[in-house]
Amino acid sequence: MREILDETLRMLESCEEFALVKVSADSGSTPRAAGAEMLVRRDGSIVGTIGGGLLELTMMKAAGEAIERRRWLLTGMGLTGTDVRRADEMLCGGAVDVLITYVPAGDPALLEVCRAAAAAVRDRRRGWLFTILPAGDSAAPESADGGLERCLLLDDGTVAGALQDAAVLRATLGSLALHGSAVLPDGRSVLVEPFEPAATVVICGGGHVGQALAPVAVALGFGVVVIDDRAEFADSRRFTGATAMHLPFAGALERAGVDAHCYVVIVTRGHVHDVDVLRQALRSPARYVGLMASRGKRARVWAALREEGFTETELARVHSPIGLEIGAETPAELAISIAAELIRVRAGAEG
Repeated sequence: MREILDETLRMLESCEEFALVKVSADSGSTPRAAGAEMLVRRDGSIVGTIGGGLLELTMMKAAGEAIERRRWLLTGMGLTGTDVRRADEMLCGGAVDVLITYVPAGDPALLEVCRAAAAAVRDRRRGWLFTILPAGDSAAPESADGGLERCLLLDDGTVAGALQDAAVLRATLGSLALHGSAVLPDGRSVLVEPFEPAATVVICGGGHVGQALAPVAVALGFGVVVIDDRAEFADSRRFTGATAMHLPFAGALERAGVDAHCYVVIVTRGHVHDVDVLRQALRSPARYVGLMASRGKRARVWAALREEGFTETELARVHSPIGLEIGAETPAELAISIAAELIRVRAGAEG
């Protein structure tokens, strides 16, 4: 979502028109689930993806038409083809509903919402973006926005954008899944897109594995912070797209601002630093804690922590040996293994 938000804000501030394409519902097997989004510019170029292939091409063409006609539409596509020889079918087996929204140049209402959303992301606040569809089956072609309204509800009850009561908006959230639709008391349908503070991988140790993991995590959309107590290993030039912090490991996680949206990866140069950081991680609300260690080393570390009073429940939070079991040995292979485990946890498949 951050990539789409940044480009939406940039284009609004540059007074360029474009279209937003969002998978609003899915059923069966589909390339991307509800919530997948892309931005389509007037020249046909895109940011983001709703899954590629024929689905994406079809919706890119529809977005171009939406820009030309200056209107929105809610459409769908079945992906239940059966003939592998046909290029005009998708064989996934499911179906999607897609909302395509024309955005006029400098749209002030959306600009207000996007600026509020960008500020919330910067301040690591939670929120929900509401897209309210007008009553009736189709958009008014003479209207630039076709009667669509957008607003942002933040976790403190603040509402930006279309004038809506915060209590009414909150009431629509209880029956929703991660992405979903609901009906307001006035009968209008609303699509709801939640956003959370950016997930951040805090890599403790800037050596071979940390250096290999950082760019992979950046490419996966994580914020990345690398901590090392050696200046040469905490050099920002070694970690493009990440924040490098030259800090002693003692107290490092607090100084890095580790919270419930952080994934702590412990790959320091030695067991003393590993244990120090692990103590901090277990006392933090971090969503993920991973320790690179052999089973023998882990047993000794666990024994030491038990003596310090850590419980089995607390120790069970730790992923160690770290990463998915793929036979990884080299730093690059270990980075892929660790990144795969981070993806699994972020997707909610494992806590």
